[in-house]
Amino acid sequence: MSRIYTVCFGLLLILAGYASSANAQAEAGAQSLLMAPGARSDGMGRAYVAVANDANAIWWNPGGLAFATGRNASFMYAKLVPDLADDVFFSYLSYAQHVEGWGGLAASMGYLSYGESEGRDVDGNPTGTFTSYEISPAIAYGTEIMKDMGFGVALKLVRVDLAPADVTQDRKDGQGTTFAADLGALYKLPQWKASVGMAIQNLGPNIAYIDQDQSDPLGRNAKLGFAVTPFENELHHVMVAADVNRSLLSHGAWIENVGAEYEFNRLLALRLGYINDERGTIQAMTYGLGLSHSGFR
Repeated sequence: MSRIYTVCFGLLLILAGYASSANAQAEAGAQSLLMAPGARSDGMGRAYVAVANDANAIWWNPGGLAFATGRNASFMYAKLVPDLADDVFFSYLSYAQHVEGWGGLAASMGYLSYGESEGRDVDGNPTGTFTSYEISPAIAYGTEIMKDMGFGVALKLVRVDLAPADVTQDRKDGQGTTFAADLGALYKLPQWKASVGMAIQNLGPNIAYIDQDQSDPLGRNAKLGFAVTPFENELHHVMVAADVNRSLLSHGAWIENVGAEYEFNRLLALRLGYINDERGTIQAMTYGLGLSHSGFR
């Protein structure tokens, strides 16, 4: 098993080096792959790569699927610019299930709507309306490669449809399709009630829309995180987590995330976090409230 452990982490390092050396001068394409799902993770400042114990592990860290129990489904819907447009939104559906003797299987579907636009010809005459969107289905598998050590892989397809041919300058469909893979590992430390997680996201070919010579790289990213439960009894549960993220594109910058969760009687959860993303100009506190009852959260 130790040999498998070494090979898996060697593969992670090799792919990280490949991604970081890729020619990626442009901004990342396929924005739907970068949108983090889950109200719980948002409330905890998006410090989640070492937590990843629900259906959204397929996005955060597929290695967490190795420890999946039972069945878990998650859905989110968020308007992105509610003050400007009602039809610009992101939705995400995910499902994970434990398979005895194998580990965890998961599937997800992300949908990003850019809203409806009005097309015009070269003379400025209206040609009708069209909707721009991205859709990104994924499947994943995670398993224990040694005791308390989970490793997982997620495979994704992304389809971006920006505009039909009759409204583009070159009279070609403004569409692009590509695929990507995520690799993740989660190592549990039961004696310390802690876990360490890492993930590399969106390793795959660039995406091109009309001109293949002007393709955009995917948002390749590496995450490393730590989570610990300093206090726990029958009624109270406290967890603290921290992540560091690094874009593997040429303009990459560090992002730091910290978060905490207090849960009472497995019924009420209070969450607090902080995101420090200087390049993305997000330096702010996050907070959240969670309710759980009869298997629903």
